[in-house]
Amino acid sequence: MSIVESLDQVTSLRLSRRQFLVQSGAISCAVLFFGPTAMQNEKAYASTSPTVNEQAVSPNIWVTVHSDGMVEVICPALELGQGAHTALPRFVAEELDVDWNNVRVIQASVNDKAYRNPLAWNTQITAGSRTCVGYFDVLRVAGAQARYVLLETAARHWNVSIKTLSTDLGFVIHKESGRRVAYQDLVTDARVPEAFPHFFASNELPQPPDDYFGEAPPSIVAPKADAPNAVPLKPRDKYRLIGSNTERRDIVEKVRGTALYAIDVQLPGMLYAMIETGPKFGDTPDEVDDREALATPGIIQAVRLPYGIAIVGKSIPAVQNARKKLRVSWKPDPATTSYNSAEVLTEFAAIARDPKQPSVQAWHTGDTDELSQALEDTRHPSYHAFEMTSELVYQAPLEPQNATISLSEDGKSAQAWVGTQWPTVNLHTAAAILEIPPNQLELFTPYVGGGFGRRLEPGAIIDAAHIAKVVRHPVKVIWTREDDIKRNPFRQALACKIEAVLNSDGSIAATRHRIVADSWLARLFPNYFDLYQKTDPGNWVGGHHAYQVPLQAIEVVTPRRSVPVCYMRGIGVAQIKFAQESLVDQIAAALQVDPIEYRLRQLSSEPRAINVLRTVEKMADWKQRGPSPNEQGRALGVSYTPYSNAHVAMVVEVSVDKKNGNIRLHHIWCAADVGMVAQPDIVASQMEGGITQGLSVALKERVTITAGEVQQSNFHNYPILRMPEVPPIDIRIVEQGAPMAGVGELGLMQIAPAINNALALLIGTHLTSLPMAPEDVLSAIRRKSI
Repeated sequence: MSIVESLDQVTSLRLSRRQFLVQSGAISCAVLFFGPTAMQNEKAYASTSPTVNEQAVSPNIWVTVHSDGMVEVICPALELGQGAHTALPRFVAEELDVDWNNVRVIQASVNDKAYRNPLAWNTQITAGSRTCVGYFDVLRVAGAQARYVLLETAARHWNVSIKTLSTDLGFVIHKESGRRVAYQDLVTDARVPEAFPHFFASNELPQPPDDYFGEAPPSIVAPKADAPNAVPLKPRDKYRLIGSNTERRDIVEKVRGTALYAIDVQLPGMLYAMIETGPKFGDTPDEVDDREALATPGIIQAVRLPYGIAIVGKSIPAVQNARKKLRVSWKPDPATTSYNSAEVLTEFAAIARDPKQPSVQAWHTGDTDELSQALEDTRHPSYHAFEMTSELVYQAPLEPQNATISLSEDGKSAQAWVGTQWPTVNLHTAAAILEIPPNQLELFTPYVGGGFGRRLEPGAIIDAAHIAKVVRHPVKVIWTREDDIKRNPFRQALACKIEAVLNSDGSIAATRHRIVADSWLARLFPNYFDLYQKTDPGNWVGGHHAYQVPLQAIEVVTPRRSVPVCYMRGIGVAQIKFAQESLVDQIAAALQVDPIEYRLRQLSSEPRAINVLRTVEKMADWKQRGPSPNEQGRALGVSYTPYSNAHVAMVVEVSVDKKNGNIRLHHIWCAADVGMVAQPDIVASQMEGGITQGLSVALKERVTITAGEVQQSNFHNYPILRMPEVPPIDIRIVEQGAPMAGVGELGLMQIAPAINNALALLIGTHLTSLPMAPEDVLSAIRRKSI
């Protein structure tokens, strides 16, 4: 079975396009009121009845209250370094009203049905900045149910009405009599009801539609007039945990070196394996001479795979040594051999530039004929355009791909350990290769050493499954950094042309984006690709903007190519905003208007956008310093991005060495409105991390492929940002009462256009390609001087 086939099994439900956008499918978004007692590395799938015993009570699948005072909370999302193991359990603890120090966090098992995210296709996926947003209501209700059970137990014990009781940090209190009892003392007598009352949240705004995921399903905590004895959730002005800072649960382990990642897994008698693959994408082994490799001490076996040769041995050094002794002739894939990244990007740019090339109108507002007429006269002074290209990028996670599988002696069941963002996909893929039912594969999900979208699809677990099926022995597969780069599906190369025409007062009357890129969605989920009119929203949602423009259109071309691509933190938004925000600055310069003031004029009906721009303006002392170059040769650049119901504005201070073309960042200021803030410090660190990675991508990172062969092999020729190159970063979180929004992708999106806008003030022109390499700076300076 191919990867695509096994992935398709995971999402085999056929939906209409609207159903897909709403994410309702055939599965209810209600909280599941059943489950096992939580355990470390929680294994069991949800049962059909609550667990009650003399030592613990589990009112639902999420919470277990123990008689020793500990409360175990199941975390459905994977800890990728983003703080999920802290933020999500605090939603439960807030409603349960328990002391955070008494909460133990347990990673959920792999079970889409039990642990699905209602705002992310009803799957157990950790991606798209949907984790906190998607699980907020579910986990609040889980905590409220547990509190209800304890209140009901105390009311029964004291023979009082439950309405006369309150709670305070792990105690039930009867104010009238002055009695109080600890949660742990109620566990033995606790009874879980057959059905819970409806829990609702008053005066909360509904979750608005998301750029990528579409409309949100109805909230499970929406007030219901017909719900008898409905119970209100805690009002937000009473929160103790949500919105306040605490030490992240994963940090101590990581600092001490005791945190378990998939690459750390050790099993008794475990073997190690590495896979030799061809120098080019799509190569398959033709003739193999493995005699010298097999003669290497410590080597057990060589396993021929459809795409390479696996060397299996007792130690990593033995495997590495034997791998070098393989003699393999490779059969190339003609389609891949003809792939040259520079030629592909040139082709994409030509398609983006030519409006006669067939395209799909993925989105528009206003009359399309009127828009076409408005943009027809490209020589009119009111017409402006910006073209850009963005090269392939490697996600560069600190932990390379790895996986461990132990197959039972009879070959009918297995256990696996892998770092992933989408465990169900890994489980189904590996089970299909092992030829066992998915429920006979127990998948463990340790900490993940960097995801960034790469771990949305299987990697090393495919190798491990193939090998385990042959050797029938516990085996760990590790990709070297060279393997990781060579075999990686990269962030898509993309070309974009954005056009705009102005009204007589300088406001924007019409915009049109033409976006050209290959597609991750088309490669792995062709049925969903078809539902989006054969487009990939991950490529084009960045064309959405909050500027008040009556006529807008996003046109998309999706050429399929032989080198695989996948999403990366920020999907295509970071690339398209480079063009969009550079164009806005060009227009402001042509009108001789301050670039922040020009943006504010186009955003008069968007108060959250105005707020972040005004905030960052003050943070950077923009009015006093001005964007133009100062006596030190530094200039300020600004950018603004709305995405996934958040608003972010950024100002950067930049200088450039006109002799060698090196761009230097001196300071970054960022104001973000992400709606209700779950954990301020985690939000700030997420923004800092995204900005730092975005800075690296903006200035340094690119993958080049010649005749199907990746030219980079490790960080010596795939440079990433170094610590001394990171300037001071000031983050300010502002909030105006909006619903919670995603954070993980936001930081990366604004940095490149902000740099470009500052750079234009220093060298007299914008750059039009990513990364903004020194040679591109020097070339732009030469062109400007001619």
